[in-house]
Amino acid sequence: MRLTLVGTGYVGLVAAVCFAKLGHDVIAVDREPIIRGLQENKLNIWEPQLEQELADVSAKGNLRFETDVVKASADADALMVAVGTPTRPDGHTDLGHIHEVLAQLMQSTTCPPFVIIKSTVPVGTCDELEASLLAAGLHTEVVFNPEFLRQGSALNDFMEPDRIVFGCKTPQAETLLRELYDGIEAPIHVCERRSAELVKYASNAFLAMKISFANMMSDVCEGYGADIRHVMSGVGADRRIGPEFLSAGVGYGGSCFSKDLQALLTTGKLIGRSLPLLEAVAKVNDQRIPRMIAKLISLWGNPLGKRLCVLGISFKPNTNDVRDAPFLTLLAQCERHGIEVQAYDPVVRQVGAKTVKVLESPYTAAATADAVLIMTEWPQFAELDWPYLLHLMRQPLVLDGRNLLPSGVISQIVDVVKAVYVPVGRPMECSLSAREESL
Repeated sequence: MRLTLVGTGYVGLVAAVCFAKLGHDVIAVDREPIIRGLQENKLNIWEPQLEQELADVSAKGNLRFETDVVKASADADALMVAVGTPTRPDGHTDLGHIHEVLAQLMQSTTCPPFVIIKSTVPVGTCDELEASLLAAGLHTEVVFNPEFLRQGSALNDFMEPDRIVFGCKTPQAETLLRELYDGIEAPIHVCERRSAELVKYASNAFLAMKISFANMMSDVCEGYGADIRHVMSGVGADRRIGPEFLSAGVGYGGSCFSKDLQALLTTGKLIGRSLPLLEAVAKVNDQRIPRMIAKLISLWGNPLGKRLCVLGISFKPNTNDVRDAPFLTLLAQCERHGIEVQAYDPVVRQVGAKTVKVLESPYTAAATADAVLIMTEWPQFAELDWPYLLHLMRQPLVLDGRNLLPSGVISQIVDVVKAVYVPVGRPMECSLSAREESL
């Protein structure tokens, strides 16, 4: 199949590479600077194995790049749109990039017979887009095919998904989509477009709800001296619930959960439906970083002039994405309290904020710090030489915002270094001497 795909961000580039890997003839379209980099196999995103897979399909000729959407889609069987749909200040979804793509097609009066929207869009968007194309004299069916990729495992999620959702009107569109995904073994859920659009929002809202539930229960655990890990392990063992997304920590972030939750809340208001459960999900998540800062200040006393080492900048491991990362919220809180921040991340090398120093080594970041906070659960943080790292600090205080460190490392921190270890949703651990110093 000849497929033109517009947008080469996390979703678009992964989709282009995977469709090319399935044997389709794919042309990816984006702005000239981005395309120039991709032609040289230089990615502006970081995803495990993506660079090598891109090189492979490009060498085989299955994936090419173009900057002109009209030219690229002239002979295409379908056009897939995977551009960004950010949230506007008023809470509504910005569809400007999608409208820009379709405007170019309407101006040229040419369009493939099928336009596949993969970007996350509000309910009813596909209906509106198809009506606009029809009004311009273009008899094109718009279908919705949401993505369910997790950054850090996007390639595997694409090739081995839990399900594939088709939102379409005609059997012809369903046949085309089935041909497009031929070679991927997964249940296919076919429904009308509005239901498919809502599947995407509802899925992310439910996952965000599970995370906020775990974080809410972690506060209860701290109050009673219970262990959130054991509680959520017991809860997640129920097959009706499942163990995924029940880890307590600093809250969810990234480009999907907050954005999609806000879009769903805004959409509900448009039709006069309140969504109090989702409002509570957002409220619980918004409390995570302030609670972490409160813990830190309670241990320090006066935060002014203190130095904090933060391990992890990206919103999750195996990505360099910092969009809506909890780290950014933490940075703003630290600035308000006069706390100096030094940070390290395995792949993020700059943040664009003058209030933080991003350093080349976790040990350099920890030097002369008054506390270290694990913000992102990069597995390599558990393998650090913690006695040495804490030796470099002015005050041996560890806040494990992801409950990442194993018991053996915690024993080293508490019993050998005599440091204070502060996890999430379970009692703080410290040696007798450290406890006396904190009193």
